[in-house]
Amino acid sequence: MFDKYSSDEGFALLVAALLGIIFWAMWYYPLAMTGRRVRHRGRRWPFAVAPLACASLLYGVLRQWSAEDVSTDAAYMLFYMVIGAAWMGVFQMQLPLYGLSARDDVLERGNEVAGWVCVAALLGGTCCFAGANVGNGPGWWVVLFSAWLSTASLFFLWWLIHVGCGLAEKVTVERDLPAGLRAAGFFVGCGLILGRAVAGDWVSASATTADFLRMAWPALVLAGAMVAVERSCSPVITRGGVALFYRGYLPAFVYVATGLVLLLAW
Repeated sequence: MFDKYSSDEGFALLVAALLGIIFWAMWYYPLAMTGRRVRHRGRRWPFAVAPLACASLLYGVLRQWSAEDVSTDAAYMLFYMVIGAAWMGVFQMQLPLYGLSARDDVLERGNEVAGWVCVAALLGGTCCFAGANVGNGPGWWVVLFSAWLSTASLFFLWWLIHVGCGLAEKVTVERDLPAGLRAAGFFVGCGLILGRAVAGDWVSASATTADFLRMAWPALVLAGAMVAVERSCSPVITRGGVALFYRGYLPAFVYVATGLVLLLAW
């Protein structure tokens, strides 16, 4: 099977496999060790399941909507799954730079709110990478270019939201559950929009960028709307009730639904 790869593909596969092993070992090792000191062991299961759910999502997209020479070839399905694992490994390593740390916030401090936001961020990042695999292209490097466009935009919009309303602090310091739900909804909804914006057949880098800008602008509008919502919502420490529904679940549903509607509309 491996004799199907060109020299650059073989090198990319080797590097991606090494990066994937290293970065996901750094994800699961604290989960196995640090998590033992957490009062409720159940807090760890989302972190164990999330990478598997992301891998399943990527596999489904590759199987259904990638180029025919990828979706029908086990060797290239494996190739892009390994590339995706490495990409998402790098992605999860960047989360602490943007105020979200699975180890510090969840495993050590028992912050379940931050935990669900981290899981949603992984799903949103997977949508960004999966969209880059949709359509025909000349090689793996065009997938990385498209994935960089969408993933960098996701991080940039999250940074804008944090600067505009301090959402990361609401999640990690104040443990505001409705804010955590809204943040989780944003990551998934925005990931859907940005992933769709980079999907399609490759023509050139400039054409891909132009198509991305033409289709990704609703994500910026969504981020602006989220800043407005967050500034109007004071922290609420609640585990249920009407306030949690209207200030947490409902906005999160709107964010995800917006992403799904635009995904289908485009």
